[in-house]
Amino acid sequence: MAKLIVRLNWLWRLFATGLAFTVFGVGGMLLPLYALPILLLTPAGVARERRARWLVHVNFKAFMHMMQGLGIMRFDARHLDDLRRPGQLILANHPSLIDVVFLISVLPQADCVVKANLLKNPTMRGVIGLAGYIANNDPEQVLEAARASLRRGNSLIIFPEGTRTVPGKPIRMQRGAANVALRLGQPIRPVLITVEPDTLTKHRPWYQIPADGPFTMRLTAMPELPVSSVYEHMPPALAARKLTRSLEDYFTEELRTHGVAGT
Repeated sequence: MAKLIVRLNWLWRLFATGLAFTVFGVGGMLLPLYALPILLLTPAGVARERRARWLVHVNFKAFMHMMQGLGIMRFDARHLDDLRRPGQLILANHPSLIDVVFLISVLPQADCVVKANLLKNPTMRGVIGLAGYIANNDPEQVLEAARASLRRGNSLIIFPEGTRTVPGKPIRMQRGAANVALRLGQPIRPVLITVEPDTLTKHRPWYQIPADGPFTMRLTAMPELPVSSVYEHMPPALAARKLTRSLEDYFTEELRTHGVAGT
């Protein structure tokens, strides 16, 4: 009987996972349509931008609660008061498919640097356009857009790895996030995201769900890291390379401390 219950629970979670991602995909395509009347009633400019990002936040928050309500996952976010202070540069590791959804679900006003090829994704294209997120197709344009966004009081999310981490592999980061921090002189707010057991990770399809029960996502905002003045005396390329290596070491050590195997 116990084995039958476990099997039925697994089948339910498999069905519910497919249902949740179907709802997410359809919702992503419909969001710009039902948001348009709301935004047309909002004055153009910063007010409209803030309303659009709040709408994305609300929808992503609803998705996370739906996943939890269906028994697919549990989630926990720590030190949110620190994380929600405006105008922060937030760098997060990237273990799963829904990391950006999780982060934006707890941040009512967040900007985000996204991969340019997501503009071709029918689910995400409308959301990115609605919220005005920054595509990473040109480094100088990213830098200027990041500066302007932070000045408007947005928090800016960047995933320095650029793609999901392969479980058990070392963290490897691109230099774009370090360049933004250095060029803008902006302190860094590290965020650790963990997923236990591994699911929705790179090279693991959505239907490979945990056998024993829901997975747990945890988000931890860490103390802010100032950008050391030592980098000011280095050539920009060398400074970005050294800061990137320092961030790799920091995230590797903190994730190990927080009990993530394989880091």
